[in-house]
Amino acid sequence: MIENQPNEITLIYHSDKAEDKKARAFIESITGYVIKTLDLKRNKITETQLAEIANKMEADIEMLLDPSYKDRFQSNNTATLTNASEADLLTILVKEPILINTPITIIGKQAFRYSSANEILIKNLNSPKIEAPSIDKKEKKIVF
Repeated sequence: MIENQPNEITLIYHSDKAEDKKARAFIESITGYVIKTLDLKRNKITETQLAEIANKMEADIEMLLDPSYKDRFQSNNTATLTNASEADLLTILVKEPILINTPITIIGKQAFRYSSANEILIKNLNSPKIEAPSIDKKEKKIVF
């Protein structure tokens, strides 16, 4: 089980994905929270943990499947992913963690899927501990 206290953030990411690396850098820059990371390339995740994450996201197991990585699934039957049961999908995701739709953050008792580090910030602007970056108008870029 992946349990967090209200002041903890767990980032689940895959270090082969560029957006996940950016999300990790952003999450690790946040102050006021205890930061935990789980790199799916290096650390195993269980079917139970994946089901728990989907539950915390209030999403179906199918939503954990990254649509941009479906083509990397190795199977003789191309219909396997679309016709798989939830139990089968969990097994596939554990064996092929690159297929998991990351980055996922767990903040307290809720889990969220973000497409970018910037989205993490935008969705959490109401948190007093997560601060908005400043914008350097000369360079036209966001500064954390």
